[in-house]
Amino acid sequence: GAFSGWKVILNVDQTKEAGFRRLLQSGGAKVLSGHSVSLFKEATHVFADFSKLKPDDSRVNVAEAAAQGVNCLKPEYIADYLIQDPPPPMDSYCLPADESYLQNNTDLGTGLSQKRKALGEMSRVKRSRIH
Repeated sequence: GAFSGWKVILNVDQTKEAGFRRLLQSGGAKVLSGHSVSLFKEATHVFADFSKLKPDDSRVNVAEAAAQGVNCLKPEYIADYLIQDPPPPMDSYCLPADESYLQNNTDLGTGLSQKRKALGEMSRVKRSRIH
């Protein structure tokens, strides 16, 4: 199958997880249950979409997974891998490791407030152009 040899950890919206699981398994991938740090030793790929997760959903530690040699990618890579010949470079689909670092860091205040401030400044600029 197209995904033979892949050992995958999924961290996506619950409503889509079953579909991704079926697709990957039908292509020969083994989909691992959960996304604990202990699974990183076994996994070859992590597919995560943090933007679609609810605030209380657990998130995979991308920085830790990447440090253990796991390919941490956006789920869009799965379809593009099947459709494009040759398959697209993984670099275009990499997950940012700093996002999971912010999720797991006890000092959340600084990183997130800067992010919000930057987004707020951008939206103010956009509004001023419109008016």
